[in-house]
Amino acid sequence: MTKKRRLAVISDFHMDSNHFSQEEIDIFLSLLKDLKITDLHFAGDISNDFHGISEPFFKQIELLTELSVTYNLGNHDMVGLSEEEISVSNFQVKNFASTAFVSFHGWYDYSFMTGKIDIKKIIAFKNSFYFDRKIHRQFDDIKITNLELQKLEKLLTELSANPKIDRIIVSTHFVPHQQFIINTRYEKFSRFNAYLGSQHFHETFKKFPKISDVVFGHLHQRRLPLTFDKVLYHAHPLGYPYEWQMINHFLEEYPQYQIAVNWHLRKRYNAIRKSSDWLKFRKAHLWEEFQSALTIFDLDD
Repeated sequence: MTKKRRLAVISDFHMDSNHFSQEEIDIFLSLLKDLKITDLHFAGDISNDFHGISEPFFKQIELLTELSVTYNLGNHDMVGLSEEEISVSNFQVKNFASTAFVSFHGWYDYSFMTGKIDIKKIIAFKNSFYFDRKIHRQFDDIKITNLELQKLEKLLTELSANPKIDRIIVSTHFVPHQQFIINTRYEKFSRFNAYLGSQHFHETFKKFPKISDVVFGHLHQRRLPLTFDKVLYHAHPLGYPYEWQMINHFLEEYPQYQIAVNWHLRKRYNAIRKSSDWLKFRKAHLWEEFQSALTIFDLDD
């Protein structure tokens, strides 16, 4: 009898920014147990301190459960890491019978920007205001992305040529398809599209028919699975509390907390975050939020 494995992928856990208590971590681990998850993969942005927070968290999970834990890095994880440390966990392959699970970090090359691209402006804005100014990479963004693409194509070519592999599932952090990008006429917001990912990742994926699924995060918006060129894309990032789906449910149940600018996610969250009603609701429904951020695959061992 073939042994079954259940792989769960979650991105943008942001453990420190979300201030998860041990009780809330226990809720997450209990959910994984209830769902009979055997393998857990973090698709980047686990925390802002990889060695100080993320690695001890992985060890805690493996100590408290029987889960096998793997990960690829996002931009938040790379703060304080050298290029060598970043590369250690890049392009990993985990085999589940005839399925290869490939994880790699990804990066961005500004190609999601609409209109005329001014490279100098993009770099200047990044170095002055964007989070990634805290990351010190060995090469510029476009070269890093090109190197990622070269290594990705080489690995996928090798795996596709292996007759023992029938299916390839990919996990990355950055956005690999332009259909997930929100285009806006406001330059203030559209400039952030430069740092989201690259369409070139999809152009690489579609060359390999064995790729069935790609899971990614970075853009904190949960979408229904979408198929492009026979590749099924999954985007279910956990994100920050002010972005969580449960806030809509909370405001439906407690309409007295609605504010005039209810469309402003941060302001509506700040209006409820310390209320006893919200804290009770968050505790009761956190498992649902975790579950909606999981992408699950049933695989053979």
